[in-house]
Amino acid sequence: MKIRMSIAALALTGTLTTPFLFAQSGLPGTVAGGVEVQMILTAADHVSHNPPALKAADVSIMSGTITSFTPLQNAQSGLELYVVMDDVANYNFSSKLAELRKFIAARPAQVAVGVAYIHEGALQIVQTPTTDRAKATHALRAPVGSKSANPYCAVSDLIRQWPAAASEYARREIILVSTGIDDSINEGALCINAETAIHDAQRAGVVIYALYNPVADYLSQKWSKVDSGVVNLAHVCYETGGEAYFLTHNPVESIEPFLSDISEHLAHQYRVTLRMPAGLEGLRPIYIDPASADYPRLELMVPESVWVAAPASSGP
Repeated sequence: MKIRMSIAALALTGTLTTPFLFAQSGLPGTVAGGVEVQMILTAADHVSHNPPALKAADVSIMSGTITSFTPLQNAQSGLELYVVMDDVANYNFSSKLAELRKFIAARPAQVAVGVAYIHEGALQIVQTPTTDRAKATHALRAPVGSKSANPYCAVSDLIRQWPAAASEYARREIILVSTGIDDSINEGALCINAETAIHDAQRAGVVIYALYNPVADYLSQKWSKVDSGVVNLAHVCYETGGEAYFLTHNPVESIEPFLSDISEHLAHQYRVTLRMPAGLEGLRPIYIDPASADYPRLELMVPESVWVAAPASSGP
């Protein structure tokens, strides 16, 4: 597994056996020779911060054949971006709120921004995606503190409630501010842990970024618990094609460098349509690399798996 700058990702075990019904990523359907699926690819260069413009020939995918490769970076049209604040993560975030509002205000006019909160593990949507920057920034507040709970169920709830757009430029992405700590794992629940959110996001084609922020009394917490939280965040983001941001277990003074990196990622994305073999329904892993050594610092950020739908029935 790759290690990105500002991200530590360790594999967590778990399987998902419960079927979910929610808006899936754009799936053109069955075609001759297989099934077409779509995903978001992000070109990243964490050294020069100037990733090259790509075309399909620059990308090598072992698990399928590219049938279309659409640049999304110019107008960023069709992007819906949710900022999700976990109230548990309430350590001095007020000082960073102005940076987050500035980030929202700087989005291109076509980008729709939504705002939601997680309070005691429950999702609270306060602003659905809107291009009205005043509405989005007004809906934003600092985490106020709450009983620690599972933030990943709320992320899954948001994904299930989020309508999929039909445009070829459509993207749905999340910025999650959280500790990543799950204090309410319940084996009998519909949503079990971070793995559930990963599967839901992969199936719906949603990319997740995370900004780690601790609880107010983080210095009194067990370090193993804090570490588990940042690993969960890293795992969720890496597996969905996004990135998690933290330097240590301690809070950072400014999130502006992290938000700048997210802006860079959003400006260098592509919608990729793949033809994958029929008969492989379900979540299937993706293996992707640059096709050329001309860009040694280029990193291709994609979800670890994509959802392959069963072929549509042709009738009796």
